[in-house]
Amino acid sequence: MKSLINRFSRWGSRNLLHHDSLGGYFEPVIQLFKPNWRAGLYRAQVSDVSLLLEGVVAINLRVDDRWPIHQAGQHIDLTLEIAGKLVTRVFTVASSPNLAKTKNTIRLVVKIQPEGGLTHQLPVLTRGDWVNISAPRGEFVFEESKQSSLFLAAGSGITPFIAILSSLQKERAIAQPIHLIYYAKPEQHLLVDELNELSQQLPRFTFELMSRAVHGDVYEQLSDYINAKLLVCGPNKFYQSAKEFAKIYDCAISAEHFSLMGITESTTSEFEVSLNGKQLSLKNTSPLLNQLLTLGEHVNYGCKIGICHQCQCTKKSGVVKDIRTGQVSDRSEELIQLCVSQVLTDLELET
Repeated sequence: MKSLINRFSRWGSRNLLHHDSLGGYFEPVIQLFKPNWRAGLYRAQVSDVSLLLEGVVAINLRVDDRWPIHQAGQHIDLTLEIAGKLVTRVFTVASSPNLAKTKNTIRLVVKIQPEGGLTHQLPVLTRGDWVNISAPRGEFVFEESKQSSLFLAAGSGITPFIAILSSLQKERAIAQPIHLIYYAKPEQHLLVDELNELSQQLPRFTFELMSRAVHGDVYEQLSDYINAKLLVCGPNKFYQSAKEFAKIYDCAISAEHFSLMGITESTTSEFEVSLNGKQLSLKNTSPLLNQLLTLGEHVNYGCKIGICHQCQCTKKSGVVKDIRTGQVSDRSEELIQLCVSQVLTDLELET
């Protein structure tokens, strides 16, 4: 019965009110009483903004009581209204679930991209400003095992590990050793004071600060950890080095990398793509999303790196390849993400 009511509600909203949901239709009215209220999202209020380093901002957000508490290592979508348009990007929560439970607060630590669509707006946020966030999601969480763990972070990839270690700090117990190797440019390592404090609170946790210029590729630092479980967060090149090591030495590895592997094709091919009935010619040399945006097509998107799922659509027919994993789809109907899909045949897509 509930499912039937929900389907009827969606049908009525789209066909009678021309909105995706009843909440969306009444959104302007609700916002008169609740600033930044948006259907399908949660409100969060800025309580503090600070610069950690040049080009890196930390933001504390006070979350709604209804917001589901995250697991350490998970990420959220952050949505801002910029020049009248809602812009969304994905960020890892850089604080423990306990902070959310006890103080209704989460922290984001973000590298500012001057040419980006959202991060350049973060330093101008002030206390009391409202933003929107999604429910937390993601599988990059830590589960202790009988073997030691090696955390590998690069740049802002330190954020999930800060959340994980802060969560363990509350429990004050680690059964097996955890070692963190943290790569960044010299003098650009983030949250080092917190890492020092965590190493004092967690006797079996140790860490090293490294840089490529001084220590070389991360692969060269892993020979003492062939029996460890690897957790990796950083750019794709950094991840690929750890992945190669894990493959050679048969190590368990869990990863979250925030850039995509490039598409390399020996020959350029062009395919006919039907998007909601509109015929387009797209090539196999870049992700579907990039080409659709270049052509001026209006499609939903967010992170552009396969995390937020906002560019998800239905592939009615045809074959694509996931450029993160190399996995090739079959020809049947399925959900795909435009930002990480490479066209391999003629396609029919529906958004």
